[in-house]
Amino acid sequence: MILPINPLAKRMPRTTFLVWHDIVPGSKLVWFDTTIREFEAQLVRLERAGARPQRLDTIARWLTTGVGAPPERSVVLCFDDNTEGIFRYAYPILKKRGWPFVVSAHTAYVGVRTSKGHNTWQQLKTMEQGGAFIVSQTHTHPPDLRTLNASQLPLEMIHSRQLMTTGLGHDVRHLTYPSGKWDARVAQAAQNAGYVLALTEDHGRAEGSPHLLGIRRYSTHKRFDEAVQQLKR
Repeated sequence: MILPINPLAKRMPRTTFLVWHDIVPGSKLVWFDTTIREFEAQLVRLERAGARPQRLDTIARWLTTGVGAPPERSVVLCFDDNTEGIFRYAYPILKKRGWPFVVSAHTAYVGVRTSKGHNTWQQLKTMEQGGAFIVSQTHTHPPDLRTLNASQLPLEMIHSRQLMTTGLGHDVRHLTYPSGKWDARVAQAAQNAGYVLALTEDHGRAEGSPHLLGIRRYSTHKRFDEAVQQLKR
């Protein structure tokens, strides 16, 4: 059985997850980059909508136990792919505001440059000390976990968790599905690998998610306006 969301939390939908990818100073390299100017304007809109940023572990405890209900209009701010713009640009802006956030990292590329640079273990630890919550995004970021076979799928999750424990110096039990692609088999594999909560890109309130291994998030690239309107409601 996949870990359920606590019934009390289910009855009190009040948490909205949002996800960005890279934050860039100027021209976008890919369509899902966000410029600094766009990002700062989005934060202002969230603030005006009454958003109250929360730590992931606080919300995870609420969803798991029903204890410690977060305030209404709670949000969890997430960044996928561990690109350098998160450290260089998003982190200083959010640290100045005192807003916690989540960084998802695929361990095969920590400190590695592909078409973009990816943050090192030291940069991840620096962000962690400054208010970030670091989670796994598997080892190699497969384009679609659903296509992996019975031996490949658990290795992606287990190896990443082992490397994150070594790199950060503590256990990591939260996961992001690359590109938000998942199904029941993927969720069960994540739970079998020791994860207790996993993030998708299915939109909606977190409390309305199907279970703890399928937490909903709004893509800021496609559904930011929708997320803001939900906050206002």
